[in-house]
Amino acid sequence: MALFTRPQPKQLIDFQDWQAQGAPLTEAVKVYADTPAKDILAVAERATEIQIDFPVFADGRAFSLARLLRRTGFQGTLRAVGDVAVDRVPYMQRVGFDAIDLKAGEDVAVAERNLGMVTLHYQTSSDNLGPVYA
Repeated sequence: MALFTRPQPKQLIDFQDWQAQGAPLTEAVKVYADTPAKDILAVAERATEIQIDFPVFADGRAFSLARLLRRTGFQGTLRAVGDVAVDRVPYMQRVGFDAIDLKAGEDVAVAERNLGMVTLHYQTSSDNLGPVYA
């Protein structure tokens, strides 16, 4: 599935380095969950791929950043990196991630099976599926 096999970009720059270089046009920028939303929106105008780092399992800010990027019209690749476990993959896809790099030790086959497990949702999202109560 393309979600797990999308090739890595040839050029990846860390967010702080990207800013220090004057925010050049680039293929991919890696941002972090604590990066202010306004700064990430600036990246969306200058890169074709944004990699959002999940620092630890319990930190869900990267989900919000991905949703914000899709809601504001970012059409490029959103890649989930860092502490990415198989049980979170359906939710990552739902908020707009279209490339996922699982952490070491996670099984792609299990992640692919998990994609169809969540069928009822209580919020709308970037996949345009409405909530169960609507």
